[in-house]
This record gives sequence, C-alpha cells and structure tokens, in this order.
Amino acid sequence: MVSKAFKKCVELVEAMISRGYMLQTTSTEVERLVKMHIGADKRTVQKYTRILTDDLAFLKTAAKSPFGTVIYTIDVEAIEQFINEHLKEKLNQTRLSDIKLKQDSIEKEVNA
Repeated sequence: MVSKAFKKCVELVEAMISRGYMLQTTSTEVERLVKMHIGADKRTVQKYTRILTDDLAFLKTAAKSPFGTVIYTIDVEAIEQFINEHLKEKLNQTRLSDIKLKQDSIEKEVNA
C-alpha cells in the first residue's frame, strides 16, 4: 500500500516536469508547487520539501545561492524505481521514462 504523501510527491514531480523543469528546479519553485497542489501551511511546505529531498531523494541539492535559494536536480531514475516498486497502476500523465529520454538529449546538447 502506498501512502497519500508518496502519491502527492509523485504528482508534484510530474507538475515540475510538466512546467518544463526537466533537469533542475529551485527551492522557491518547489515551495510554490507544494502550496498550489497540497497546502500553503509552512509546516506542510517543510514536510513535503523534506520528503522530496531526504526521505525519497527525488530531488538532490546541486547548489546553494548566497541568498538562500537551493537548486535541486531531479533524479528521474530514483522516481522511476520507486514508481515501479510501489505503484501498480499506471499514471495518467506523461511517463517519467519518456522524460528521461528528453533529459538525456538535453544533457547531450548542453555538453556539446
């Protein structure tokens, strides 16, 4: 059985990807998405940010600005692994493996 919090975290990552954040996102954007999709309470925002970064490791810290903004990389492989292990039903939105292919092509373009 998968918790509602886990499903909401997967939906949050899908919302990030649908907004065009394929490789990285900022802590400000993560907070905004949590407020829009789950709840605006400060404790809720902190809870879901912690779940995404520490517990599930869907987001990994890439850099920190001197102004307090954190830049996260989206770990699509970790997300896919958790989904395959814990979710039996298919998600209605874009499959994350399709996003991984797009992410790989973007990385190749950036490196070139």
